[in-house]
Amino acid sequence: MRRLLTTFLLALAGTAGAATLQLQPGQTGRLGEFTLTVLRVQDSRCRPDVQCIQAGELRASVLVRRGDRLALLHMTLPEPRVTSAIDGWYLPVRLREATFERLPRLTFTDGQS
Repeated sequence: MRRLLTTFLLALAGTAGAATLQLQPGQTGRLGEFTLTVLRVQDSRCRPDVQCIQAGELRASVLVRRGDRLALLHMTLPEPRVTSAIDGWYLPVRLREATFERLPRLTFTDGQS
C-alpha cells in the first residue's frame, strides 16, 4: 500500500503545474503563450478492442504560433517525435495522447509532464 501511495504521489507531483489543451483537427486553442492549430491528423493506430498485427501510429501536423513566429510541427504517437520547421526555436509543446474517434481529440501539454 505504501509503495502504491508513493507511486501515485510521484506521478501527481510530475504533472503539477503542467498545462494541457485538447483539440480536434481544424481547431485552434491556447497553451500558455502558444497558439496551436491542428491542421491534419493521420491515424493508423490499432484500437484497444481490436487485435492487430502492427500497433500503428498517429501523425499530426500542428501550426504553433508565439507572437509573430510560426512553426509547423509534425508530431507522432506513440513515439513522441517532434520536428519543427524552424531550427533553433525551443518549443515545449508535446503531444501526450489522443482518443480513438473519427476525429481524434489530441491532448497537448506544455512539456512539463
